[in-house]
Amino acid sequence: MTNLKNNLLFLFLLLSGCQTPKPFEIKSFEKEELHIVKVSSDRVKQECYFLNAEKENKWRHQYFLYILNNGNEVIAAMHPINQDDDQCRIQKTKIEKILKEDSKVTLCLRDVLIKNSEKSTPDIYIDFGSYGKHSSSYTYLTLDTICNSKQCFSISETWTDTCPGVKK
Repeated sequence: MTNLKNNLLFLFLLLSGCQTPKPFEIKSFEKEELHIVKVSSDRVKQECYFLNAEKENKWRHQYFLYILNNGNEVIAAMHPINQDDDQCRIQKTKIEKILKEDSKVTLCLRDVLIKNSEKSTPDIYIDFGSYGKHSSSYTYLTLDTICNSKQCFSISETWTDTCPGVKK
């Protein structure tokens, strides 16, 4: 009988220790306007999008980042200010290095997370490779910070200190 209990305890410890980490976790703070997302790097995609408007100068690029959650829903975040093409691509390259350097990243996102109604936004599909193509399921949030275990990138140095669990 004691042998059976010991074997069951050993089996339980073995199984609980072998669980794989969740590919996506989100915690919300400050009246649901601050979100800390821990996600597998392969569930994050990014792009620099050119906003074609009346031939204004080159400051018409917008940086977007897309995160795929466990339910195959896309949470989109963006840099809140338009950039020129070079700035947007530099930001994209810095974040790509963070994504490639570690299998998991932590993001700090701002604004209220609101689910899109079916007709509120056009279907723009983001290709997540083996996870498939998915359209954005929520209104856009503001990107604050993205970190891996070694480095961070933040759009605002003052905000970084207000993100719980995000370390520079």
